Amino acid sequence: MEYLFIVLAYIIGAIPFSYLFGKKFKNTDLRKHGSGNLGTTNAFRVLGKTIGVLVLFLDIIKSGLLVLIIRHNPTIFGIEMLHPLYYGLASVVGHIFPVWMRFKGGKGVASSFGLLVVYAPYVGLGLLPFFILTAHFTKYISIASTATALMTLIVVTILNLTIGPPYYDLPLVTVTTIVTLLIFYRHKENFIKIINGNENKSYLFKKKNK
Repeated sequence: MEYLFIVLAYIIGAIPFSYLFGKKFKNTDLRKHGSGNLGTTNAFRVLGKTIGVLVLFLDIIKSGLLVLIIRHNPTIFGIEMLHPLYYGLASVVGHIFPVWMRFKGGKGVASSFGLLVVYAPYVGLGLLPFFILTAHFTKYISIASTATALMTLIVVTILNLTIGPPYYDLPLVTVTTIVTLLIFYRHKENFIKIINGNENKSYLFKKKNK
């Protein structure tokens, strides 16, 4: 039963909200516009702020949902579940590699934030200003995403070494390490575009100068 929930977490994570909303409300296949990515950033750029915010919210929720449920209900139907973060990780993997989209999904940033903010809210919310400021000053969401992922790994590792269980544990460091590697892997094309000067810039607090 505990492993069936891993499959369920993957299926929930693999729901391509950006693709579904793009087709439903804009008659647009997000894979054929912008960066071609099914993540939140491309949804904002192609589908607009309203749909972008909705996609962001749902991508956060879908990875944190089972983490929240199992953290507060470690035993379901009389069966002891695995560590809740493993279900969050399965959801992130589903988001990045959705079977319905030929394993080409988003980049895992919003969904990773979802599992982190549910399991370790002070870390997730505490690093949110770091992400915003990095995106503001660099103008690249890709840099902000990868830098925040790396900073998250550093923070949870230090906390695990200094504070230790029950507040921060080895599964948190393990899952954060895997998620960080996945985020860096999914942003490799963005790094190439930055080097070549082809990466799209994002302006969080003001419009792009014409």
